[in-house]
Amino acid sequence: MRVPQRSGLFSGVAALACASVLLEISLARIYAALFGEIHAFLALSLSLVGAGVGGALLYVVPSLARPPALFARMATLAALASGATLAAVILLAHREPLSVPAPGSLPWLALCYAASTVPFAFAGLALAAAIRHAAPEMPRLYLLDLVGGALGGLAAAGALRAGAPRAALAAAIFFAVAGIFFYLGSRCCEREERAPGGLVATFVLGSFVLLAGDVGAPWLRLAGIRRASPDRTEHEAWTERSLITVDRPKAGAALMRLGGAAASPILDAKTTPPPQPEDMAYALHKDQGPALVVGAGGGRDVRAALKAGQKEVVAVEGDRGVLEVMRGRYAAFSGNLFDKPEVHLVVGDGRSFARRTPLLFRNIVIPSADTVEASTTGALALSESRLHTLEGVGDFLSRLLPEGTLVLTRADADFDRLLSLVTAALRRAGVAAPKDHLFACSAAQKTALLARRAPLAREDVDALRRHCRKHRFSEVLAPDRPATPVRSLLVAAAAPSASAAAARVAEGAAAEADLTPPTDDRPFFAYTVPARRLPAVLGDVGALRAGHTALFALALLLAVGAVLFALGVLLPALAARRLRGRLAPQDAPAQTARASTASSTPPARALAFFAAIGAGFALVELAVFRHGLLLLDLPAHELPALLVILLVSAGVGGYLTARVAPGAATAVSARVAEALAVAAALSAVGLVPLARWGLGLGAFPRAILAIAIVVPFGVLAGSLAPLGVKIVDSVSSALLPWCWALCAFAGATAMALGALCALNLGYSALLLGAGLAYLLAAATVPPAAAGATASGDDERAASPGGAAAGEPPPRDAAGAQPEALEAAPIA
Repeated sequence: MRVPQRSGLFSGVAALACASVLLEISLARIYAALFGEIHAFLALSLSLVGAGVGGALLYVVPSLARPPALFARMATLAALASGATLAAVILLAHREPLSVPAPGSLPWLALCYAASTVPFAFAGLALAAAIRHAAPEMPRLYLLDLVGGALGGLAAAGALRAGAPRAALAAAIFFAVAGIFFYLGSRCCEREERAPGGLVATFVLGSFVLLAGDVGAPWLRLAGIRRASPDRTEHEAWTERSLITVDRPKAGAALMRLGGAAASPILDAKTTPPPQPEDMAYALHKDQGPALVVGAGGGRDVRAALKAGQKEVVAVEGDRGVLEVMRGRYAAFSGNLFDKPEVHLVVGDGRSFARRTPLLFRNIVIPSADTVEASTTGALALSESRLHTLEGVGDFLSRLLPEGTLVLTRADADFDRLLSLVTAALRRAGVAAPKDHLFACSAAQKTALLARRAPLAREDVDALRRHCRKHRFSEVLAPDRPATPVRSLLVAAAAPSASAAAARVAEGAAAEADLTPPTDDRPFFAYTVPARRLPAVLGDVGALRAGHTALFALALLLAVGAVLFALGVLLPALAARRLRGRLAPQDAPAQTARASTASSTPPARALAFFAAIGAGFALVELAVFRHGLLLLDLPAHELPALLVILLVSAGVGGYLTARVAPGAATAVSARVAEALAVAAALSAVGLVPLARWGLGLGAFPRAILAIAIVVPFGVLAGSLAPLGVKIVDSVSSALLPWCWALCAFAGATAMALGALCALNLGYSALLLGAGLAYLLAAATVPPAAAGATASGDDERAASPGGAAAGEPPPRDAAGAQPEALEAAPIA
C-alpha cells in the first residue's frame, strides 16, 4: 500500500466513523421527538445493524469492494451513504404527508427504521472492505476508526444545538468527505480504478446546499412532534438532550414540553400558581425554610415555595436548555423567576447535589414532569431515575432537618410502588413504624407522598387534612388510614422491610405489578412487570402494545436482532457452500498453507469469538456507561464525554496490539478475554457502591473516578477485535467480513437482551452476562495459521499477489483470488 493510499484509507475510515456516530446520535434525538424516548434507544442500535448487513453482503459478494476497484467502490459507498442520509432525514422530517398507513403504526415505523439503517449499511460495507483488504494495518485502522467516532460524538454535542435534522445533514457531509478521501486514494496508484469523482462531488455539494438552505430559510422542521401541535407551538429549541417546545400561553400559563414525555408549566408573573398536592409540606412549615426543589422545570414549584413565604429556595435543574428558555425568551413572562434574590439556581444532577451539599432543608420537593399518558402506557419503563431509587431517597432524607419533610409526586398508577420505595428508605434510615411518618393526597391523576423522619403528630395530620380539603384534594394515605390492604401491608410495622412486604403482596393471585423498591442497580421506577409474569406479558401482544409500549418496542428489537443474527450465520454459510461447489476441479491443487489451515480449522470458532466479543462489548458499554453517567455531573454533556473516553481508550487498546505477532495473538486474546471476565465479575459486586460513594466527591475527583472505571474496560475490550482480525487474517482473510458482521449483529442483539436483563435483574446481572460472553470468547479464540508471524504478514502485504513470495495466491470462498493494495514500503 502506498503511503498516500494509506492516508486516504485511514482518513476516509475516520470520516466514515465520525459521520456514523453523529448520525446515530442525531437519529436518536429525532426518533425521541417523533415517537418517544424508547425509540431513541432503538435508534442507537441502527449503526450495529447496518455494520452487520454491510459485512455480510461483502462476504457473500466480495466483488462489491476489492482491488483494483477497492477505493473506487469505497468512494461510491460513502457517497451513497451521504445520499441515503439525506433521504432518511427528509422522510422523517416530513412523515405526515408520507405516512401511509397512519403515523405510529408498525409498517410506518418499519419503513422509518429501514430507511435509517441504509446509510449505516453502506458505511458498514465500506468499513468491512477496509478491514478485509488492509488487515495487517488493523491496529492503526481501528484506532483511527474509533477516534473518528469520538470526534463524531464531540461534533454531536455542538451540532445538536442547531437541531437534530441539521446535525444529520452534517453527518451526510462527513460521509461525502469520506468519499473524497477514498477518491484521492484511488488516484495515487496507476493500477487502481478511478473513483467516480462526479458522484462524490454531487453529494458533497448537495449536502452543503441543503444544509445552507435550511440555515437560510428553515425547511427541515419536524412535522409530527408527539404531543405538540404546530398550531399551538410558540417556541421550539433543540438541546443536546431533547427537543423543547413551548405552547402559546393560555389562562396565564405556557406549557413547556421536553421530548413529549415531560411537561412543565411556565406561569405568567401575575398568575398565582394553582395549588398542587406537592405543596402540602408548606401547610406544616409555613414560611420556615430553606426549601429544595429538584427539577425546577418551568418554575411552578419554585413559585409555590415563594408564595408560601419561603425566603430561601434552592432550585436544581439538570437540563441547561430548560434554563436557557426560562432565562431567555420567557424571562419577562415568568417575572425573571430564576433571577430572584430568594432563588438560588443550581445546574446539575439533584442526586449529586444532595450528596455534596452541607445544607439541611426543611422542605424537599421532587415533582414529576412526566405526563400521565407516558406513565399509564408504559412508555417510561426503560427510563432510568436517579432520584427514585432506595439509595436516592435515602440521600434526600439525610439532607432533612429533624422536622423536615420530603415530598415526591408520581402518577396515581405509580403510587403503590412509590409508597414501597419511600417506606423502605425510611426503614433503612432507622424508622420502625413508617406508617406514622407518611401522608399522601392526589389531584389531576397525580399523587404526592409526604415523608418525614420524625413521626407526624396528631396536629400535623389535622393540618394536612385541612389543606387537602380546602383545595379539594383526595386523601390517599394517612397514619390512621392506610386505605387499602396492599398499602397496609407495605407500611406495616411488623414487616421487616418494604421489599419483604412487596414480596408478600406479589404472592397474591391478584398482584399485577412489581412493588419491589428500585435500587441504584435496578433504577427503573416505571417498570413494574414482575419477573414471573414477564412471559405472559410478552405473549399478549395486544396488551403489550397498549399498556407496555417500551417493553413492546424492546421485545421487537430483541426479535429483530435475533433474526438478523440467525440470518447472519445461515445465509453466508449457505452462500459459501454454493460458491465452493462451483469451483473447478483444477482449482484444488492451488490451495496454499493458509487454505489448508482454514480447512482444518472450521470457521465456527472464529465466528463464535467475534460474536462473543461483540455481545460482551455491548453489555459492558450499557452497564459501565450507566455508572459513568451517574458520576459525571456535566449537564447535557455526560454522554458525549463518556463516549469519547470509551472510544479513544478502546482505540488505544487496539493500537497496542500492533506488535503482537499472529502466532501469539491467540494466547494474548484468551488472556485479555479472561481478564475482562474477571473485571466484569468484580464490577458486578463493587461498581454500584463505588459509584454511590463517588457521588459525594467534588466534580474533578468524580470525573477522575469515571475515567478510572471506563478506561480499563475500553483498553481491554478494544484490543480483542484487532487481535481477532490478526488471527483470522493469518488463516483466511476472506472470512473477515463475515466475522465482522456477526460481531455487529451480536452487539445489536445484546443491547436489547441487556436492557431486558437490566429491567428485571439489574445492571450487576448484566455485567455477569458480559463476563460470561468474554469467557466464551476466551474458550473460542481461533488458532492462527501455523508459522504466522508479524514479519510474515508484512511480506505478504508487500507482495503484489497478496501472498508470500513463491506461494500461489489463495482463493476466497467465491473462488476469486483476493487482491491486495499496491505494495510499497511503509515507514
